[in-house]
Amino acid sequence: MDQQQYYYYYFCMCYMMWRRRALSVLVLLLALWWRCSDGRRSRDRGAKYGPLVDRDISRTNTLTRLIDASESTCIKQLRMTRAVFYKLCTRLKQKGLLVDTFHVSIEEQVAMFLRMVGQHHTNASVGFWFWRSGETVSRYFNAVLDAMVQLAKDLIYVRSTNTHPKITSSPNRFYPYFEGCIGALDGTHVRACVPAHMVDRFRGRKSYPSQNVLAVVDFDLRFTYVLAGWEGSAHDSLVLQDALSRPAGLKIPEGKFYLADAGYAARPGILPPYRGVRYHLNEFSGSRDPTTPQELFNHRHSTLRTTVERAFGTLKNRFKILGQKPEEDYSSREKYITWSDEATKFMLEWYIELRKDKPATFKFKKQHHLQCADAVNAKFALGATQNQVDRHYRSYKEKWGWVRRAMGNSGNGFDATSCKFTLSESEKAKLSKTTVNYLTRPIRFFHLLEELFSDQSQADGSLAADQTTVNVGDDSDDDGVKEIEGYTLAGNSDEDADSDTIARLSPKTDLDGKPSSKRRKREKSPSKKPTKGKVSNNDMAASIVMLANSLANPPPVPPSVPVQPVVPADPYANLWNRINALTITAKDRLAIVAYLSSPSQEVFRSYLNSSPDSMLNEWVISFFDHQQGGTQGSGGAF
Repeated sequence: MDQQQYYYYYFCMCYMMWRRRALSVLVLLLALWWRCSDGRRSRDRGAKYGPLVDRDISRTNTLTRLIDASESTCIKQLRMTRAVFYKLCTRLKQKGLLVDTFHVSIEEQVAMFLRMVGQHHTNASVGFWFWRSGETVSRYFNAVLDAMVQLAKDLIYVRSTNTHPKITSSPNRFYPYFEGCIGALDGTHVRACVPAHMVDRFRGRKSYPSQNVLAVVDFDLRFTYVLAGWEGSAHDSLVLQDALSRPAGLKIPEGKFYLADAGYAARPGILPPYRGVRYHLNEFSGSRDPTTPQELFNHRHSTLRTTVERAFGTLKNRFKILGQKPEEDYSSREKYITWSDEATKFMLEWYIELRKDKPATFKFKKQHHLQCADAVNAKFALGATQNQVDRHYRSYKEKWGWVRRAMGNSGNGFDATSCKFTLSESEKAKLSKTTVNYLTRPIRFFHLLEELFSDQSQADGSLAADQTTVNVGDDSDDDGVKEIEGYTLAGNSDEDADSDTIARLSPKTDLDGKPSSKRRKREKSPSKKPTKGKVSNNDMAASIVMLANSLANPPPVPPSVPVQPVVPADPYANLWNRINALTITAKDRLAIVAYLSSPSQEVFRSYLNSSPDSMLNEWVISFFDHQQGGTQGSGGAF
């Protein structure tokens, strides 16, 4: 086979091989195209998750049971009558605030909204009830909520500024004393669910985060103004000030006013009751009628102002979401952290260092816990918040209370080496299991807790001394002791001593009259104050003898010395001396002194006392000019 034939066969083989490969690729592409087209046809047909007809029938039946079954069912479930419900849906539809969608009608949207705000049902519960997903319920809830906010502008407004018939129809009781009153205002707290970093701002006098809502109500229990969103820690007067300062806020017509409680200050348009006087209606129950004009006014003021309290009570009873705890947002909760021994030790040492050189009344506050949280996070990167540090600190403070009470019980044993207690069975029965487990095991950071939570003392030991340092280099004490040792009690000799007592001869002699270094019984130390105790018979007898001797020989009367009265220093002596130095007559001096000595001139007298002589001279000239009607006084020239 020559070379030409070889190339021919080689070319034929390559052609067949590439042809088979191309055919294989073409078949693969056709298979892929067929699979994709089949998937498109499947998607066009859609996936059926259940019998749509049966589900729609169930939704319709549910809506019919809620609204059209009976009037009482509609009121209990949707918190309003059927007529009001359909009127609300019609108004929302006419104003274009809500529209019927392909799957959900306006009636179903409003019904889901009212179920949540009226019965305080969760998103999942309403979704299960209406055969809807949680996303669908949340989306339409927000849509209805936005529509209700827009509709509030047409429902919350002042209907009339005339005096209400409730006042005018009660002469000599409300009228004419409350003429011009067009309603009452007050604030109420509504639970709020806010992020963790905003909880402190919304935590006020309530134990839970809340928002302070200001509302104005007329005497027909209709809201005329509402301001919501203020933090629960804000005072009612601050919320009212914000409402009055807003461009479209609360406007009080000229000559009209609202009733308010004692938490608001009296101002134009706001009438609070008398303070420090009975006010609430329950304080006048029974036979406790008003006894003063102020109490009578407060009683009638409270009778009218309870309108706003009734409106708040009706609103919260009608819509349960306002009075109950909202569904917790777990995404806003603080992240749980684990405190290591190093982080806890650092925290306790930080508090100990901060408490140094502080008075005994010093207490840790929020800013201190926040600073400690920043220090702990900077060193250990825990991500701890101020509340978490505060709770961790208070947990160890509570544990130290267990330790302190256990130490105060003499029946408990304490091992200082292992820092744990030995409790009796009777003592264990009195304590909780958690307390017993903590005390009977080695107490961690015992010495740090003792230094941090033990009562601080101002003692520094600067006056302490032992037997090797007492009275060293101090001769004054020795002289005082020698002087006391040489002192003999007067009028208490052996002859006058009672037979039942030991004669008091000398502090350094015994019964035989010989010098002795022993201290007799009942002899008090000369360097210590006498201690209180029971009086013995011997001491009582000696006291009676001394009293009899003093009565028999009365002490000589000292010569009378005339007592010189102490004249108090006059703070204005300098002023009187400067007035005496003026070249005027004695009569003019007396007139000036009499004028300045009056109690009403005390402030001006102090001013002249510290003023220079030139100022005093000018004032004297003007004084006499005023006395003489503008002519020169009798005083000479200065």
